Amino acid sequence: MSKIWGSMLLFSIVIAIITANAQVVIDSIMASGKDAVENIITLIGMMCFWSGIFNIFEKTKTINSFSSIFSKFLNKIFDSKNMSKKTNEYISLNVASNIVGIGNAATLNGIKAIESLQEENENKKIPSDNMTTFVLLNTASLQLIPTSIIALRSLYGSSNPTNIVVPIWIVTVVSLIFGIISIKFLNKRM
Repeated sequence: MSKIWGSMLLFSIVIAIITANAQVVIDSIMASGKDAVENIITLIGMMCFWSGIFNIFEKTKTINSFSSIFSKFLNKIFDSKNMSKKTNEYISLNVASNIVGIGNAATLNGIKAIESLQEENENKKIPSDNMTTFVLLNTASLQLIPTSIIALRSLYGSSNPTNIVVPIWIVTVVSLIFGIISIKFLNKRM
């Protein structure tokens, strides 16, 4: 893929030089760089805010009680008899963090969960059913508050940056349902 993108970029620059539009390319690169830095600064501020909220939740054990609610649901999706209590806790914390909309803060628990699932996996060369189900949950990632999208929409001047919330709920719920049905079907066939 990097060869394709590199070729497209090189081709564009050569065409810009041939057609005497090199200044347009330089101006575009400078404007895009400025936009990228502004986006990063905005998203860092939003991530810091929500990570702070997440830390408060952790200190007050709110996120643990929230994740215990999800562990009941997760036991129905995962093969819980092949999963340790610690793995279940990591998965619950990861899913709870994603649902609250703190996906970046959920990364650590996601990494710990997949490492723990790999330790419990009998065949180390192929992922277990629980591992594929966990990846599906992270890919579909149901979110109550999609903070990153709201922050980006606000940054680009949306008159109502939160009006995307309900469509995101619908799409993620539908994709999660179909994903779970598909993964259960495929896991039984493999």
